[in-house]
Amino acid sequence: MVRLLKLYALRGGVLLGISALGSKFLGLWRDRLVVSTFSPESSDLVYAAFRIPDFFYYLLVGATVSVIFLPRLVGLSEREKIEYMSSFLWGVLVFFGVLSAFCFLMAPVLATWFASGFSPDIQQGVSNLARFLFGSVFLLSLSSVFAAALQAQQRFVSIALAPLFYMGFIALGLYVFKDYFGVNIVGYGALAGAITHLLITSGAYFLTGQRVALVWKKPAAAWLNFWPDFGRRVFNNAAFQINQTVDILIASFLAIGAVTSFTLGTNLGHFLLSIVGLSVANSAFPKLANAKHNYPLQRKILLSSAKWIFFFCAPAAVVCAVFSTQILQLLFTLENERLQMAQVVFFWTVISLPLTCVLPLLARVFLANDDTVSPLYATIISLVVATSTAAYLSLVYLPKDQAILGLALGNFVANTLGFILFISLIWWKYERVHKNNHV
Repeated sequence: MVRLLKLYALRGGVLLGISALGSKFLGLWRDRLVVSTFSPESSDLVYAAFRIPDFFYYLLVGATVSVIFLPRLVGLSEREKIEYMSSFLWGVLVFFGVLSAFCFLMAPVLATWFASGFSPDIQQGVSNLARFLFGSVFLLSLSSVFAAALQAQQRFVSIALAPLFYMGFIALGLYVFKDYFGVNIVGYGALAGAITHLLITSGAYFLTGQRVALVWKKPAAAWLNFWPDFGRRVFNNAAFQINQTVDILIASFLAIGAVTSFTLGTNLGHFLLSIVGLSVANSAFPKLANAKHNYPLQRKILLSSAKWIFFFCAPAAVVCAVFSTQILQLLFTLENERLQMAQVVFFWTVISLPLTCVLPLLARVFLANDDTVSPLYATIISLVVATSTAAYLSLVYLPKDQAILGLALGNFVANTLGFILFISLIWWKYERVHKNNHV
């Protein structure tokens, strides 16, 4: 039985890794189409528009569902699991649905907040596209609950397929209809992809014989201290998105094309985060949760998982740092100032790539033990230091033609400092337990 569980976990990690790799290639195709199709101002508009709904989605749903959902399933009966999943689904439907509708109406205001450095015309374009994207992230929020339920059952095929269709529809829409709908085709493609994403995960859930019950906050034991726990885990898991959102805001005050260059450099610099880092972390998290407070076993799981992350990420980081300009020229149609800005961001982001990819795994060690305080402190410190560094260097210290370096160094500081703090806290926790066991 143990061997079978290990086989399922390994297969799940491989499937999720392949899916992330496919999604990443489709994302690169999408980015190439955006850069080659639209003007620098319009491509900045597209990436800024994505950032607004992404901020709320990853803050409240995307980066929190699995880490809240899975630990609370432990010890529940089959009936209670269905009740809990159903309650969770209805909660997301109601609360994130209301938030999405509110943000849809307030999109013009949000555009002025998230992209303050843009001209009013560009902000209006950001607002229009963001409205489409809020519809897509609402559908993705529902799909994420079904995906978490499937993950708890060690069923990974549909979870691996759904993101490919989502990203594929955006890229395909750009490729086929870019001359007909302008930047709005990005929104149409995102909506089509999100609908397909939801159909795949919900269909797979119901095909396993599961159902959705008309219940609310059941079973009661699984909802004890839910909101305080939710608040802490939201901040822990959304730190990356918060940091990137503030950086996009800073970039909107810099040269035309800075938002695009920063987004491309950052996304490419973190290209193994979803392929390796998140895939390994998501695959290891059920094992870490089942070994709650069993620190010797968790340490073995942590070291084994981290070994594979460094094995894949360290060589890739070296190659990408050395050939950063050539890689950007090969993948995108950037030139002149946009190429130079993207190269600076890509270089400083990718040299900290191995540390970045380990962060999701390190965070899940704490979350598996219901410790949301320790990673909260580490996240706050690294986030504040990195964002302050980026803002000061880009907006105050560096000349305008070099201001993008401030954002690049902000990425490096966030990744490196976060790794140091998480490792220090984990070492201290394990060392303290080891000493207590030998007293």
